Amino acid sequence: MFRFCYKSVPLPFQSCRNVGISVTHLLFLQIAPVFPKSLSSKTSLAAEENSKSVLDCSFVASYLRKSLGLSPENALFVSKRVKIKTLEKSEAVLRLFREYGFSETHISKIVRYYPPMLLADAEKTFLPKFEFLHSIGISRPDLVLVITRNPKLLSHSLEKTIVPFYEVIKSELPVQKVAKVFGRSSWSIFGKEAQSNIGPNLSTLKEVGLPNSSIVYLLVSFHVSTILQQNTETFKENVAKVISMGFNPSLVSFSNALQVISTLSKSKWEEKMELYRKCGWTEDETLLAFQKCPLNMLLAEKNVVAKMSFFVNKMGFQPSDVARNPEVLKYSLRNRIIPRCSVVHVLLSKGLIKKKFLLSTILFTAKKYFVNTFVVKYQQEIPQLSSIFEGKMSVAELGLGFDRA
Repeated sequence: MFRFCYKSVPLPFQSCRNVGISVTHLLFLQIAPVFPKSLSSKTSLAAEENSKSVLDCSFVASYLRKSLGLSPENALFVSKRVKIKTLEKSEAVLRLFREYGFSETHISKIVRYYPPMLLADAEKTFLPKFEFLHSIGISRPDLVLVITRNPKLLSHSLEKTIVPFYEVIKSELPVQKVAKVFGRSSWSIFGKEAQSNIGPNLSTLKEVGLPNSSIVYLLVSFHVSTILQQNTETFKENVAKVISMGFNPSLVSFSNALQVISTLSKSKWEEKMELYRKCGWTEDETLLAFQKCPLNMLLAEKNVVAKMSFFVNKMGFQPSDVARNPEVLKYSLRNRIIPRCSVVHVLLSKGLIKKKFLLSTILFTAKKYFVNTFVVKYQQEIPQLSSIFEGKMSVAELGLGFDRA
């Protein structure tokens, strides 16, 4: 058969063997077009598309440094996470963001967090989202803050996630609070399952009497995904548990307790109970303290131990004194507790005040009141009080026993 084909094909190239091309190869080249033309065209187009070279990482990094002022490290980091074949789309994206008031600093932060934005179609992907967010009452300055705080929002579908999420929360929030929710919400809150739980869970809260102000507080102040996206049955159980512990749904403490119960597993709860037991609290004292200040249960062990050690070992308070005023544990040890307690300690040591003040008197009062009552009043007797209060001088320098932690 091959001999027949060989004889039937004309050979106009007399010197083909001299250049290393066999007659069989020439035969194949002539009969190749019998394959469908469409298949040949698609193959050619695919090859052409694949042949478009991706811009070199170093070139893209240089572009990002010049256009956005990224550091060499950040520019290289971003360039390695996107395969850019042309700068046309990237330029359009940057142009749109600038038109909406994003500064170079804002855009740089967003690009570092979400590099794929440089590959998007600005007009089709980002412009509709910007227009929608603006249409629901988010001003351009707030839009800049929302996207900068939550860049992952750019990756979500407008029709499938962003709009449905807004439809769920819009009746619960005043317009000026919507931007805060979009800016603070975890990206996971836009998932289909999470969104299907939010509505029913909000209804559960309303059924038990949670006022709208507390619902706004939950949506705006907390990481929404840790509470409202929970499975509806689990959420109902947590709400019932908080009520059984004596919390009134009409008070803010109920929302705080719900956050704690929704966050801590049973084993973690037991660990927290054991932590406060080691600090000298009874179980009843711990539960009573939880009712007064639920969020203390989320404090890190190191934080709690350091403060309890200072109150008991340095200031001479009993563990029960702290348990009766659990709010003191939420204050900064360095910025509030030590400066104020140091001043009181000096005054007691010098005999300028006779009674031992309650922790609440020392720590709960406004700064101006404390300074006037405990610093200015005794400034002539102890000129160093201001320096001690401001942390410029230690108690030890007065020879009074304990220094700043």
